[in-house]
Amino acid sequence: MNKPSGKDEQSVTNLSRMQKTPFLRPPGCGMIRERRAREAMRLERRKFLAILLLATLIIGIYFLFERGSSLTGLMLTLWSILMPFFLGGVLAFVLNVPMRFLERRVLFFMDRSPRLRRARRPVAMVLVLALVVGVVYVIMSIVVPELINTLVSVIRAIPAALARLDELIEPYGFSVSQVLSASFTVPSVSDVDAKIADMVNLLLKGAAFSTTVIGTVYQNVLSFFFTVMFTIYFLSSKERLRSQVKNLMRAYLKPRWVEKALSVADLSQRTFSSFITGQCLEACILGGMFFVTMTLLGMPYVLLISVFIAVTALIPVIGAWMGCIVGAILILVNNPLQALGFVALFLVLQQIEGNLIYPHVMGNAIGLPSIWVLFAVLLGEGLMGILGMLLFIPLTSVCYTLLREQVHKRLGERAASGS
Repeated sequence: MNKPSGKDEQSVTNLSRMQKTPFLRPPGCGMIRERRAREAMRLERRKFLAILLLATLIIGIYFLFERGSSLTGLMLTLWSILMPFFLGGVLAFVLNVPMRFLERRVLFFMDRSPRLRRARRPVAMVLVLALVVGVVYVIMSIVVPELINTLVSVIRAIPAALARLDELIEPYGFSVSQVLSASFTVPSVSDVDAKIADMVNLLLKGAAFSTTVIGTVYQNVLSFFFTVMFTIYFLSSKERLRSQVKNLMRAYLKPRWVEKALSVADLSQRTFSSFITGQCLEACILGGMFFVTMTLLGMPYVLLISVFIAVTALIPVIGAWMGCIVGAILILVNNPLQALGFVALFLVLQQIEGNLIYPHVMGNAIGLPSIWVLFAVLLGEGLMGILGMLLFIPLTSVCYTLLREQVHKRLGERAASGS
């Protein structure tokens, strides 16, 4: 009988030892078991977070239905407290566009000296604030008196316009004046002046003896002061604030999320800046065109209609048409033939502006189809009024761009996997 070799004897000894000690396992079993345990704990943690999120959502919906009025009041109170902060941020974002232009294109020569370089930001800020004050002064000193005079002239021209309208439709046996007089009494100019004087006296007497009015004025003045202070701070310390926000995100978020958030912020900044710059320039050009042409043609209410069209032209697609409707109604009361001429003039200038000026000024700044511009205007007007109409257009453009990039990315991945 052959004797087993030493190697065979050691193998038999190791096998018998493993059989006697069943807790021994091949190398690597412990690591696999720990990995499975970690995966199980991770799954349990995800389930717990999902259950916690669902429970929080259910409780939130319950309190929203049961305590909706209290929650709404709390939100309105917080908004009234924090409104100067948010409004200052919005104003700083808007004013940053001309301030950055002044720093880079006008005050670039101040980089030659360290002292002048430190003073470049304050000088640009003072120039921008002076520009805002100048615009407000022009509006208050020129546009508002013109608006009052226009309203007074329109009120005085209404009886004559109704008489001319009655003459035109008299052969058809219908009278607009009789219908209006049967519905309500049309006041005369002296009656309107007397009622306005009575309302002014009542408001002045009430303001003099009402603590509510004094408190409201004090609160508005204080909110205005804090809004200006926040605007100045945001403009002067924008680099520091940007750095602090980046450090905060990098400390608490994953690097992938930080990069995504920064890319979205950069896209939003470019879109909003391009929209503000292009729309303001385009509105000024359109308002100037209407002022010159209406002055040459001798039309009434030149300044008021030109400024109104320039302001409404800030809203793409439909803004200028709103100005055309209001201007045509104002001129119609004075002279119907001039109103038709104004509509024809508007169509001509609108074609020139849309085909020659707008593509060169705006280019592809918004990058949003017309149907989505109308949707953004409708949604913004329903939620926040005129401010929402201006705010939701670039916001919708950002969402549209992000969604388009994501769709193209997924389609490319599917095409690559299919091939």
